[in-house]
Amino acid sequence: MTRVDREVKASVVARLREKKASGAAITADVRRAATGLSVSERTVWGWLGRDERGEEGEPSRRHYELTEADLDEYAAWRGNVAAVRRVRLEAGDQDMPPLRTLQRAFAAQLTPGQRAAVVDGTEGWRRHQVYLRWAPDRRNALWEADHKELPVLVMAPRAQQPRKPWVTLFVDGFSRLIMGWALSLVPNAAVVLAALRRGIVVDPERGPFGGLPEKLVPDNGLEFAASALTRSSAALGIELAPTPAYQGYSKGKVERVNRTLDQEFLSGLPFYTDGPRAADGHLFGPDVAPMRLELFCDRFAEWVRDYNTERVHSELGQSPLTRWGADATPLREVPAEELRWMLMADTERTIGKDGVHFGGLRFIAPELNGRVGEKVQVRYTPHDLRQIEVFHGDTSLATAYPQELLTGEQRAAVLERRRTDAAELGKRQRRASRRARASLAPITAPGEVVDTTTISAGQARADETCPERAGRRDEDLRRQAMTSLLDLKTDFAYWNPEVAMPEARETPDPPALDDLPAPAPDDEGPADGAATPDDGASEGGARR
Repeated sequence: MTRVDREVKASVVARLREKKASGAAITADVRRAATGLSVSERTVWGWLGRDERGEEGEPSRRHYELTEADLDEYAAWRGNVAAVRRVRLEAGDQDMPPLRTLQRAFAAQLTPGQRAAVVDGTEGWRRHQVYLRWAPDRRNALWEADHKELPVLVMAPRAQQPRKPWVTLFVDGFSRLIMGWALSLVPNAAVVLAALRRGIVVDPERGPFGGLPEKLVPDNGLEFAASALTRSSAALGIELAPTPAYQGYSKGKVERVNRTLDQEFLSGLPFYTDGPRAADGHLFGPDVAPMRLELFCDRFAEWVRDYNTERVHSELGQSPLTRWGADATPLREVPAEELRWMLMADTERTIGKDGVHFGGLRFIAPELNGRVGEKVQVRYTPHDLRQIEVFHGDTSLATAYPQELLTGEQRAAVLERRRTDAAELGKRQRRASRRARASLAPITAPGEVVDTTTISAGQARADETCPERAGRRDEDLRRQAMTSLLDLKTDFAYWNPEVAMPEARETPDPPALDDLPAPAPDDEGPADGAATPDDGASEGGARR
C-alpha cells in the first residue's frame, strides 16, 4: 500500500469534511481522492471516521510516539519489537499500544538505516548510506588496489587438496583498466609488487597502457602496508594513500571490478564455491577433479583481456581501452631493469654452509664465501627464483643462483674464489707469524732498533715470487753480513786493533816525500846478519 504524507492526508480529510458539512455528497470525491493517492476508498472513509450513510466508520488508527525507553529496549533486543512490548508490559507500563501499532511506530519513526544498524551493526548502516561519486580526470592519476579470495577451487602443483586462489588487482580510476594482476595461493607483499610491476611496464602484447601512477590507493591489509611497497613507492615517486580500515567504499572502482569478476567469470566455472550445494554440503558440479591452477590462470588472463579491450563498461559507455586512448596525458615510463631493482620484495636470511636457503632452494655465489653465519637481506622477484640479490645493509654483496641450476662456469667460479680466499688467508697468517717471530739486536743504548730476523730457504723462494718482498730481501742479506752484529771488536781485538781501539785510527797524516831526511851512506845495504827477501825467509820465519 502506498504511504501518504500526513500533510496530504490532513488536507484531503479537511476538504471532504468541509464539503460534507455543507450537505453535499462526498462519495464521488472519496473515490477520486482514493484513485489519486493510490489507496482504497475504504482507507479514505477510515480517515474521515464516518461514512456517508451516517454509520460509524472504522476508527482511526492510534498514533504512538516512541520514547527513549522504547528505543533503548529496541537496541537491546536487536530490533525485536515483540520483545520490546513484552518487557515494557512486565515493567508495569500500561500505556503500551497493541503490537501492530508499536511495529508501525518503529517503522515510521526510524529510518531504514537506523533499523538496519540495530540489527546488523555498521554493515547494516552502510547499506543505507549515500556516497559521493568521484573519478579522476586523466589516466594514471589514481590507481586502486585490492586483494580478493576467489570463490572457486583449483588444484595447485604438488597439492593434495584443492584450494581457493587469491588475486591482486590494480585498476586505473579514469579508464577502469585492469593495469596489473597477480594470482597466488597466499597473498603477500611479493605478490603485490609483482602485480604493480606488471601494471607499470608497457607491454605491446597486452595493450598500449602502463606507466607510473601519480597516486596509489590500496586497502589497509598487511600485504599493502608492508615496508616493501612503501619503499618502492617512494623510489618511484608514487603517493601511497591507503584507505582506512573497513572502508571498502573508499576504493569503489576496484570493488566493482571484483563483483564483475564474480558475476561474469567465476560463477560460470565448475567448483564455484558460492554455487548451489547438496544437502550434505557438497557442491553441485562435474564428477571430476577441479581444474589445474595453470589452466585457471590462462582462463583468467583471457577474461582480463576481454574486459580491458572488448567489454563495454556500463558507466563509461565504451571499453576501458577506448577510454584510455581518448586521453592524451603523457606516460611516465621506467626502464624494466630499473623496475626490477625498485620492485623487489625483501626478507632476512642467514648465510649457511651451503649458501642462502630461500623458497625451498639453496642459493650460492662466490662472494658469499667466508660469510657463513652472517645475516643478510635477500631481495627477489616474485614467481622468478632463478636468481636473488643478496645485500648486507644497503650494500650489494652478490647475485646468487640456485645450486641445482649452476652451470659449470659458475661452479668453477665458486671453487676458485674459495681457493683464492684460502691462499690469501694463508699469506696473511704467514706474515703474522713472521712478525710474531721477529728478533731484535740487543738494545744497550738509545738509538735505532736493529731487526735481526732470519729468513728460511722456503721463505726466500716465496719472496722471489712476491715483488713487494724483493726490496726487503737485499736488506735482509746486508743485515746478515754485518760483522758488527757479532761484536768482533771486543772478542778478537788482537786481530784488528784499529777496530777495537777507535782512537788508534786518529793518527797524523804521513809526511810528504820532500820532507824526509836523506839516508846515510852506510844505510845503502842491509846490516850484517839481517835477512833479505832473497833469503826466502819471512819475519815469521826469523822468529822461528
